[in-house]
Amino acid sequence: VLSLWTLSQAALQVGGHGERLCQCRQVILTTSKAIPMQVDGEPCKLAASCIHISLRNQANMVQKTKRRNSMPLLNE
Repeated sequence: VLSLWTLSQAALQVGGHGERLCQCRQVILTTSKAIPMQVDGEPCKLAASCIHISLRNQANMVQKTKRRNSMPLLNE
C-alpha cells in the first residue's frame, strides 16, 4: 500500500516514488472527507468512505538468476 501527496504525484513523472505504508494481505482504509485517488491508472475523486482491499490470487513471477561469481567478466 502506497501513499502519495499532491507533490509526490507530480514527482512520479520524473522518477519519484510514494511513501510505503505497509505490505499486507488485507487492509481497510477509512476516509473522513473526499480525496483524489488513482485506481488502476484511472484518476477519480472518492467521497468519504471505507475501502476494503484484499489479496485475491497470487501469481508466480519469473526472476533472473543472480550470478554467483565475485569477479566481474571482462566483456561487461
